[in-house]
Amino acid sequence: SAVFTVLPCATLQVTMFSLILASTFFLEMPPKKTNPKQVATETTDLGEASAENDGAKASTLASSVHEEYTQGNKLVLSAIASLDAKIIQMKVDICDTLRGEIAMLRAENDEAISALRTVMENHNVQLKDLSEAATSTSNSVVKLEEKVKQLSSKVEQLTEKCIDLEGHSKRNNIRIAGVPEGRKNGQHVSDFVAKLLRDLLDLDEIPLLDRAHRALRATPEDAPPRHLIARIHYYHTMEEILRKVSIRKNLKLGDIRVQIFRDLPQAVVKRRAAFTPVRNLLRDQPGVKYGLLYPAKLRVTYNSTELVFTDPNEARRYAQEKFGS
Repeated sequence: SAVFTVLPCATLQVTMFSLILASTFFLEMPPKKTNPKQVATETTDLGEASAENDGAKASTLASSVHEEYTQGNKLVLSAIASLDAKIIQMKVDICDTLRGEIAMLRAENDEAISALRTVMENHNVQLKDLSEAATSTSNSVVKLEEKVKQLSSKVEQLTEKCIDLEGHSKRNNIRIAGVPEGRKNGQHVSDFVAKLLRDLLDLDEIPLLDRAHRALRATPEDAPPRHLIARIHYYHTMEEILRKVSIRKNLKLGDIRVQIFRDLPQAVVKRRAAFTPVRNLLRDQPGVKYGLLYPAKLRVTYNSTELVFTDPNEARRYAQEKFGS
């Protein structure tokens, strides 16, 4: 509304300025110059008239001109005064309108600012609560991480202990792979395995077994036969069996190849298998002796230097540096 009020005001100001210029030009306009020839002619004409008529006409003409000039000045001054009053009133109206608009805008701004302040205060409270909650959660996470670290260490220790206990419980056990299913011919499994060991290894006597059985899984149809697992009563007897196995690398039951090896925990088997690529690198290398130690350590002897590796990657790097890939 303030914009629409200011536009007429600008128009009136232009009009007022035009009137002032016109009145100034009119007031300051010099008397009209007359032509000398015309004056001479008029003088001649007046000369022909009577002196009294000429004086009366001149007086009447001068009085009329002066009266018109005075009346014109009064009208211009009256218009200027009226225009000044209107301009002043318009200024007052515009100022009042602007004051009202400004007051209204200020009130709206104050209301909006007050609402924003309220929202900001609420946000500050929420941020404070969130910060405290995040700090508390962070502290809890740190404690939990420390607890998990401790528990992981304990679980690792217990796992190693369980593997060690399982290894001790199996330290007199051997596995025999390749013996076809159903070859015991009605004999007890322990008796069959004992006689089998004697015949394969040319033992002086039948070894004493505590028990023997097939691996505990379903009987395969098209897969290789299950392993035979036997527990040797005496540890020295088991060592003698494994020593003869290492000497006789190819054991056969008829035309079937048979393997005999130590029965180890599954975790130990996986760890030992990780050294297989390294053992392949070391195989047939001149002057190199190697072997696996329990539970999963690779011992390498080269140039009268003996090294023991527990990390397969470290052992592989050593083999690659010494003998190439």
